[in-house]
Amino acid sequence: MNAHVALDLPRPNDVLAEQQLLGALLIDNACAEGVIQLLQPEHFVEPLHARIYDAIGRAVKGGQLASPVTLRAQFELDAGMKQVQGTQYLAELAASARDCLDPLAWARMLSGLAFRRTLILAAREIQDTAFSAGVEVDAGKIADVAERLLSAATEGASSAGCERFRAVGDIAAEVTAALTGPEAQRGVTFGIAALDELTGGMRAKELVIVGARPGMGKTAFGGHVALAAARSRHAVAFFSMEMAAAAVTLRLCAAAAFAQGRHVAYDAARRGRLNEAEAQALFEAEAGLRDLPLYVHEGRTLTPSGLFLAARRMQKRLAQTASPLGLVIVDHIQKIRPERDCRGNKVAEMTEISDALQKMAGALDVPVVALSQLNRMVEARAERRPELIDLRESGAIEQDADLVLLLYREAYYVKKREPHAASPEWADWHAEWLRCRNALDVHVAKQRNGQEGHVRAFFDGPSSAIR
Repeated sequence: MNAHVALDLPRPNDVLAEQQLLGALLIDNACAEGVIQLLQPEHFVEPLHARIYDAIGRAVKGGQLASPVTLRAQFELDAGMKQVQGTQYLAELAASARDCLDPLAWARMLSGLAFRRTLILAAREIQDTAFSAGVEVDAGKIADVAERLLSAATEGASSAGCERFRAVGDIAAEVTAALTGPEAQRGVTFGIAALDELTGGMRAKELVIVGARPGMGKTAFGGHVALAAARSRHAVAFFSMEMAAAAVTLRLCAAAAFAQGRHVAYDAARRGRLNEAEAQALFEAEAGLRDLPLYVHEGRTLTPSGLFLAARRMQKRLAQTASPLGLVIVDHIQKIRPERDCRGNKVAEMTEISDALQKMAGALDVPVVALSQLNRMVEARAERRPELIDLRESGAIEQDADLVLLLYREAYYVKKREPHAASPEWADWHAEWLRCRNALDVHVAKQRNGQEGHVRAFFDGPSSAIR
């Protein structure tokens, strides 16, 4: 890289170390696996280096070779590459690999430099905010800005948050006490007995993916899990990325009414077409929800970091209450906005988002349940029961998840082929419809710490209620 280019870059930086590390990764892809866990593309100060590192990471994760030859086509039209005499620069990077004695050490150094640049930038923004704010600006608003900037800058860099070696005896004592003490930790339950028996519920730091095609009851399932957790006094942060908070809450009210033995159809309630008994049932259900520690956030514009920041603020707010944050639900992940421009590459977007949700579960020390669309390949098969391969856009979702649940309702497809009521086939169709109309099949397709299996739950479509 030309020296004059480096002079224009933010300080502190080490462009030479970036070149050497990239060269080492291009020469030996095997060392990339460890480096990828430590270093992100945004940690590179030179934008071209960030794009090259991202390309190497995507190739390695996809099981492909990343070399000056295989990456050349991706960078033929790259403006930054043209400024350094074209794709020959990739070969020059590979030639500098001999000076990178320890790729992991180089990665830690570059990550540290990136942290320092981020901290400097945050400090400057806080200073500018404090200087420029008018006298009428409330101090709390300035404090919120400072908190947000510092939180984003220091996240994951504090020594208090770093992973450290611990004696296995100390860990064993904590685990044993947690599982055998008077308040043994059993995990957050799904509220479906057979599913809880099979999985043991949802554990802290776990990412749970719930996948289904439209019409299978994803949001209803997410609402049921939220209600079950809140009734067990686990506070729930429900991020609705698609539906308005009022619509989600109305679904919860209809489901709660069903649990009380009253039937309120969600669609009729939404249209204001309830009779007196149904309206009374809705009022009673609403009263039962008032004291639940369940919070809905319309997260339509949120990125992964925005989700995390909102959830962590809620966690701090509830930390000293009787119901601390115990569960985060995201409906659904395809609606999360990626942090960076992936140029329409949905696989790259989902890889970034899935990784961020897994890290969020670990940082918050709570289970994170993320609802996910399945791709259309399901509809093209004669047997429409979903499989792991149907997770939409990225295999990274399957890889990052600790638990994957796939939902299927046969009744959805049976209803679509209803014959005319006067036809001779209608009686047989109706018998088939009655047999499956309330069946929700939950396939535990992946369980990192347990067995796979199938569970059947009761589902009432009109009220979105599950039991």
